[in-house]
Amino acid sequence: MKDLNRYVVTMDMYVYAENDYMARKHAHELKNMVNSKEDSRAGIIEIGKQPIGSTNYTRLTDFSDVK
Repeated sequence: MKDLNRYVVTMDMYVYAENDYMARKHAHELKNMVNSKEDSRAGIIEIGKQPIGSTNYTRLTDFSDVK
């Protein structure tokens, strides 16, 4: 690993879900898929709700992992 450089990658993506709980679940599933790769350390900084065609954005206060 000493021959490798470390880079910071910030990702932004849309998750479609029926409700806030399922949005959290899908977001963490995506994070876990990335983290299953060797030496990946992806994290979720924020989850929010933004309807299609709208600039309204509501940040979820609870974006903890759900099992």
